[in-house]
Amino acid sequence: MLKAQEILVERYQLVRVLGESASRQTWLAQDLVNHEQVVVKLLITSDQLQWENIRLFEREAKVLRQLDHPRIPQYYDDFVLERDIVSFALVQEYIPAKSLKELLASGKTFSETEVRKIAVAVLKILIYLHKLSPPVLHRDIKPSNLLLDSSKIKNQIYLVDFGAVQDRAATEGATFTVVGTYGYAPLEQFGGRATPASDLYALGATLIHLATGIPPADLPQFDSKMQFAYLTKLNPGFVRWLQLLTEPNLENRFQTAEAALEALQINQLAITSANQDIPDTFISVRKSSDKLAINIPSVNKNVIKLVLGVSVLSFWIFFWQYATRSVSFSINTLPILTWVFMWLLIGSLLTAWWVLPNYIESDIYFDNQNFEIQWKLFGFTVKKQRGKVSDIDKVYSSKGSYQNQKQMNEVILSLGVDEYYIGRFKQSLSQEESRYLASTIRGWLGI
Repeated sequence: MLKAQEILVERYQLVRVLGESASRQTWLAQDLVNHEQVVVKLLITSDQLQWENIRLFEREAKVLRQLDHPRIPQYYDDFVLERDIVSFALVQEYIPAKSLKELLASGKTFSETEVRKIAVAVLKILIYLHKLSPPVLHRDIKPSNLLLDSSKIKNQIYLVDFGAVQDRAATEGATFTVVGTYGYAPLEQFGGRATPASDLYALGATLIHLATGIPPADLPQFDSKMQFAYLTKLNPGFVRWLQLLTEPNLENRFQTAEAALEALQINQLAITSANQDIPDTFISVRKSSDKLAINIPSVNKNVIKLVLGVSVLSFWIFFWQYATRSVSFSINTLPILTWVFMWLLIGSLLTAWWVLPNYIESDIYFDNQNFEIQWKLFGFTVKKQRGKVSDIDKVYSSKGSYQNQKQMNEVILSLGVDEYYIGRFKQSLSQEESRYLASTIRGWLGI
């Protein structure tokens, strides 16, 4: 039985146990030659130890020898320790950082910004691993195998424990050792057919754990998909991205880490790009990770006020003229006043019907759960529509017709058979504006 302060192969002095299981021990040790701390992983042989465990340990050492990435602990050495019990040893760089599992257990909650940063960091590591020839699959990404150095100097994420590593992807007719952790590993991996997309699933499950604080195995499921959106206030685009990452069906999942990273960066840009007004218009867009607000204001409000004012003034002019001709209205005057009033009323209504749609102001609000479209006239809400952002499957700009079959640009939110229109009552919405708004909403929603 190994003890602290023991020296292995006259070089590595054991300090303390970092982790232990039935057949494995992980020690923090002091390298007496290079005078630095290292990690010594030991596989202890026994009657119960299966040959497959030895093969995986040897594969881990083999793979680590060829890896050279700043976010993967460096391989230093491996040796066989021959004592009463033979042990296989692997020596690696020591990263003085806590695992995400330890941070979760301590009560830490991860913000969306932190989860996104971890996602980007791990994806970059996976891009490196999956591009090796042959590709290297980690097969056991989970909070305990991700270390976060939260110091101000580094603040980096590290991927550790390659004990389940596979140095080639599954091919037709081939199967490999079944490894992985329930809740984090996808179904195809338990069938012995891991692919690069399998690591992406495990990353997605890990990120969901960080965002919700709930292990993926404990989350409710529907149609084999983890249901987590209602537990968070994440940006809808980020939620959709996580859902794609953890699709049970391998074919519906991101196939490469590059594709997943590109999609995440597009959504990130849609959220963090500066709030802006479209050039040469008064349309404004205000956004954050959990809110998107668009205002399409009315234009030339003074014109309609002038039209209505002239109509009212004309009525009183006519009324005053007839009133001054006779102190008391004669039987012949009343019909004339009635006709004047009727024509002014009809003219005002026709003018309003023709002009008012151009002066309706639209406010569109999105949050992490719902959206709302409001149409306002002179500050009063005249119409309101609501829906769920999770039901939106398409957002696009199109030309529609409204008054007198006149073509106008508008933005359409498609929710299956239902459609919601933005800009329908604003005839001056240009093609550039409609395309910009559609692109902005798509990016924010991750569609």
